[in-house]
Amino acid sequence: MKQIISIVVKNNSSVLARISSLYGRRGFNIDSLSVAATDDPDISRITVVTHGDDYSLEQIVKQTKKLQETIECYPIVEEESVCRELLLVKVVTDSSFDNTLVNICDKYGAQILDISENSVILELCGTGEKIDEFLDAIMEARVHYDIKQVCRTGIAALKRGVRK
Repeated sequence: MKQIISIVVKNNSSVLARISSLYGRRGFNIDSLSVAATDDPDISRITVVTHGDDYSLEQIVKQTKKLQETIECYPIVEEESVCRELLLVKVVTDSSFDNTLVNICDKYGAQILDISENSVILELCGTGEKIDEFLDAIMEARVHYDIKQVCRTGIAALKRGVRK
């Protein structure tokens, strides 16, 4: 079962290494990891996506809460939260560049960030499913376009409402 875990920590050196090693020691693979300072530069928010059964996930949350640097640690329920991911993708174009790629971008709300000779860099922010659909749409239009590079940030998530 996929689980998103939000961890609020003191922004100390090696805190990310301690958390990732805790997951590794417990046999959890980190599917995605997003970390950055919050509005307070002394505090960071880490969002981890992993897989496991309910008991194992409950144990990893409990172990994470025990770390000295941890301020808060809780699972994120996608239906009660806003979860987004950022995609940057470089698409190789040929000399017959047409509006197909522009139309795909318009349909998904993607931005064209850079147009260079024979390539375009696109940006899309959305759910993982939306990003997957966008990449599929580009690949289906392969007559003119070939995906050269993909960079995804992993999920960033916040619970809806005032609590946490």
